[in-house]
Amino acid sequence: MTAAHALSFTRSLSATPAQVWRCWTEPDLICQWFAPQPVQVTHAEIDPRPGGRFRTVMVIPDHGEMAAAHGCILVAEPGQRLVWTNALGPDFQPNLLAQDATDFAFTAEILIAPAPGGCTYTATCTHATAAAAQAHADMGFHDGWGAATTQLDTLARTL
Repeated sequence: MTAAHALSFTRSLSATPAQVWRCWTEPDLICQWFAPQPVQVTHAEIDPRPGGRFRTVMVIPDHGEMAAAHGCILVAEPGQRLVWTNALGPDFQPNLLAQDATDFAFTAEILIAPAPGGCTYTATCTHATAAAAQAHADMGFHDGWGAATTQLDTLARTL
């Protein structure tokens, strides 16, 4: 994997690192922000420890339910860093992904750092191939993850 296969953005958020961490690690909170509206997250599971499960179920208007594969937490440093992948399932077991352009393996890294007035938030998704990174970009990575991050900040500030 190379940086050429990564999609990333950094934002200044008004929420604190602790508030952002809660939004990433509490299922009820994940359901409120994780997908850009009008997509709804109807179910979320997370066990924020290495080998722990990460999974969401989304309902996309005019497309129906989309259940994500069971992902695996690789790194969990409270209030600082969360890394997970859909290439592995819980307890580091390999995942069998569908063989189409919308289901590709990636590793997500969320970095949270204290900053004046809130925190600096960086989200990076690294893909195994340039084609997978391009497919993710074409699906709207920056707009979708960006909109979800705005929702995360809005929710986190209420905690």
